[in-house]
Amino acid sequence: MANAFEDSSLGLKLKGYLLVPNDALENKIAVYTLRIAQDVLAEHPEIVDVWLQKLHREYLSKRNACEFENDPVACFNLSIYEEFEKHYKSWEDGGLIAILLPGDRAIRISKKPLFSVSKTPAESCDECRMTFATVRELVRHYGEKHPAMIEKVTMPI
Repeated sequence: MANAFEDSSLGLKLKGYLLVPNDALENKIAVYTLRIAQDVLAEHPEIVDVWLQKLHREYLSKRNACEFENDPVACFNLSIYEEFEKHYKSWEDGGLIAILLPGDRAIRISKKPLFSVSKTPAESCDECRMTFATVRELVRHYGEKHPAMIEKVTMPI
C-alpha cells in the first residue's frame, strides 16, 4: 500500500503558511480515504520526509535567488518558506507535521513517533482520533468528552 504514495507526482505545497497536498496527492487521499492515507503515511514517514525535503530545497533556491540575484519575487515569498523551515526543523527533531485538507481535516505525521503503534485491533474516536483498546473504553470516552455523539457508539457501558 505504501507504494501507492511513493509516486513522484505526489507532494506537498505551501498555501500561505499552511502545508497542503498538491492536486495529485489530494486525489490519492480521496481515493484511499483519509484514514488509510493517515495510517500509511504514519507507518512510512520517509514518504513525507521526501516531500518535505523537496520543499526545503525550494526554500534554499528561493533564499539564494533573493540574496544573490536580488530576485524580488523570491524575496517576497521567502517569509512563507522561512515559516516552513521552522516546522521542518521540528519535523527533523521528531515533531508533528500537519497536512491540511479540504473540509478542515488534517493528516498529522511524525518522523520519529514518540510511541509505538500496536498491531492489535483498537477502537478510535471519530471526533478527536484518540485510540482505545476496547469498545467499553471508547463508549466511556464518548460519554465524557462527546455526550452529544454517544448514539454513534451502541454498546452500553
